Amino acid sequence: MRFLPLVLIAAVLPCRAENVTFATAIGPVLEHNCTKCHGPTKQKAGLRLDTHAAAILGSKEGAVVNPGDPEGSELIRRVTLPPGDEDLMPSGDQPPLSPQDVVALKAWVAAGAPATEAFEPVYADRNTPLPPAAPDYRPRLGQAIALARSLGVALVPRSRVPTDGLILRTAGAPSQCDDTVLSRLAPVSDLIVEAELARTRVTDQGMAVVASWTNLERLDLTRTRVSSDGVAQLSSLRRLETLNLTQTQVDSRGLALAAKFRSVRHLWGFMGP
Repeated sequence: MRFLPLVLIAAVLPCRAENVTFATAIGPVLEHNCTKCHGPTKQKAGLRLDTHAAAILGSKEGAVVNPGDPEGSELIRRVTLPPGDEDLMPSGDQPPLSPQDVVALKAWVAAGAPATEAFEPVYADRNTPLPPAAPDYRPRLGQAIALARSLGVALVPRSRVPTDGLILRTAGAPSQCDDTVLSRLAPVSDLIVEAELARTRVTDQGMAVVASWTNLERLDLTRTRVSSDGVAQLSSLRRLETLNLTQTQVDSRGLALAAKFRSVRHLWGFMGP
């Protein structure tokens, strides 16, 4: 069997991990969004953001990070400007930073912009928590559980935090989950943040349904019949961070396409002979 090297975008989920540091939560945000214009090969306005030292050094106009003062930091101002503002970063046709990334940057600056020390994953000055992953599941939890049970799958809370969303699990009977089941989950699809679809009978048709699950963050398609055409339909998922395509029908084209999804930080997959 010929293995395709794993396409890994080395990062962690901002602000959801313990021991949050510049290396785990801030460096990846800057690398993923800013270094095209502010990196080793190109430095617009004389600014580099590919290392902690460079970010603290600032641009030819002066500092862009004012440790301890997010509101007084040019970097924070630029990434929080209204859409369409000519000074908004990232510039050009690149999408703005996600709310999670903005919160992470603010928390880092508020903590003093440490180089290696861990900091709290909240914006300390206002104690603003990480934005909700999904709507509050409590009003519809009973409906979601009953619907899932009727379809032979399971929907369970990801945590005790009611805005952390639900996990779709199929491991108990993967053969019962197919494209029709996915479509019938529509009434609660906005609550689903993780979908464990390994070894199920889902296909590219089902990926058209999954593409409408706007709050989906993690998707496991291991050993399914999903192909590169199905992967292409997932490009609309702006919160998708983890995607497992191991032992699917996805070829090198599909893996390359998935690697370009701006929100995806962890990608697994290999090709057969």
